[in-house]
Amino acid sequence: MLTEEKEDYLKAILSHDGINTYVSNKAISQFLNIKPPSVTEMLGRLEKEGYVETKPYKGVKLSSVGFRYTLDIIKRHRLIELFLIEVLGYTWEEVHAEAEVLEHRVSPLFVDRLDALLHYPETCPHGGIIPRDGVYEELYRTSLLAFNEGDTVTIRRVRDKTELLVYLSSKAMSIGDVVTIKRKDEINKVLEIQNKQDTVILSYSNAAVIFGERQED
Repeated sequence: MLTEEKEDYLKAILSHDGINTYVSNKAISQFLNIKPPSVTEMLGRLEKEGYVETKPYKGVKLSSVGFRYTLDIIKRHRLIELFLIEVLGYTWEEVHAEAEVLEHRVSPLFVDRLDALLHYPETCPHGGIIPRDGVYEELYRTSLLAFNEGDTVTIRRVRDKTELLVYLSSKAMSIGDVVTIKRKDEINKVLEIQNKQDTVILSYSNAAVIFGERQED
């Protein structure tokens, strides 16, 4: 099993579609908040170990071995999140940090038993797909930024960002809620949405990691 740090790099690459395209070192650096020279050094190690492929001036992508390994990490993380909520009563903003710790410390046997206990779920508490048989494609990929003012949207997935989840919980907003896009402020880069009786203000960067389906009239 790789170190926690290396696994975090692999997840970061996959989160930037690093199976289909090359991801820049800058994007990885900003995502993980790690200095560029350290990123370059770590990617070099991962390439030597066969988990990634790098190309000058383009960046890095996962190798087939790296992709399969990363899917195992994602599966472990998301099953643990679901277990923590359904069995131990965690809230959805609490589970991510806990799962980040546990995902590096459980065995494949534990994951298989957990999967069976939870009846082989399709998605995690945040709406993310749980990978199976080497297949990984999120069910919901249209971010709130893609919708127009006046659209009614069902929230289907939120990327794991603890601060964002805490904020959404403070607004009583969760998966399955139906919201209305009230205003898109291109100058200040904020999105205003209506959720029940509450108005929720999102930065464009946060709105970009909340995904939904438009409700037809």
